[in-house]
Amino acid sequence: MKRTLFVASNRLGDAVLTTGVLHYLLEKEPNIPVTVICGNIPKSIFEGIPGVERVISVKKRRFSLHWPEVALNLGPVFWHRIVDFRGSLLGFLPGRHRHIWRGGQDDIHKAVANARLIGLDSPLPPRISPNLEQITASQKWLGLENERKQILALAPTANFYQKQWHHENYLWLARKLTTQGGVLEGARVAVFGAPGEEAQAMPVVEALPREQVIDLVGKTTPMEAATILSQCALFVGNDSGLMHTAVAVGIPTVALFGIGKPTVYAPWGEKSLCLKSTPPGTPITRIAKTADSEEKEPLPLEYVLDEIETFYRKIS
Repeated sequence: MKRTLFVASNRLGDAVLTTGVLHYLLEKEPNIPVTVICGNIPKSIFEGIPGVERVISVKKRRFSLHWPEVALNLGPVFWHRIVDFRGSLLGFLPGRHRHIWRGGQDDIHKAVANARLIGLDSPLPPRISPNLEQITASQKWLGLENERKQILALAPTANFYQKQWHHENYLWLARKLTTQGGVLEGARVAVFGAPGEEAQAMPVVEALPREQVIDLVGKTTPMEAATILSQCALFVGNDSGLMHTAVAVGIPTVALFGIGKPTVYAPWGEKSLCLKSTPPGTPITRIAKTADSEEKEPLPLEYVLDEIETFYRKIS
């Protein structure tokens, strides 16, 4: 029986960005099951996808000893296709078709570069499609009594502090967007964050009215977060894996960029907005105020609010 081996990233964002390629292969070769190799964090994103036969999570070890372990776990298979986004030793397993990542370029978006890996000229944006069972299960966080209210999704965290817009900024933005006359007037606010990111996310949760806020900080798997995001009206967050997850479920997405690479990692598509710090490439954290200078936000509050309101009205 033919089988495909699909090696994705350990990191959530890069793994999510490969889902477009995975879905393309599953649609073009529907009778060929796929085995996915990825990190433990993004594992839930791949589990349950129709056509994915097996998901194996990898815990990195010294001297790359995790790859021989995975190879032994896979067993003696002659793969119909190997798609390896990590350029790992698994790319040398017996197979008919090979697509091995050799490194990216800083002037090409991942949606384009990932598609080119399998020989396509058209981009393959990330895709996550929660099923009915997952959507129903998400009601334990959202609550059936509030199902008609819009939800603003906020992700104040990132994997590096210089990528984080200050939590007070997110709180101010949430209030402006959901207040009377705001583009999401009366909306609830879902605050996301991974375990260990409480210091940045919880001040937003704690400052919002209890009846308005949905506290998801450290409480969901990536797939559960994706399912909840699929039911939100708008996402605003830093350069992070959760931002790409929002794009993948198809909701309007606003990303705040500083030191990252927006050419490569900006949110993809017409329903996305990328706001960059001034000057570009500077951290979006607050600049410390000194005796002879004024504090200046790399991403000013009013600018971000105006851009988001204009963007949301246009796509709505």
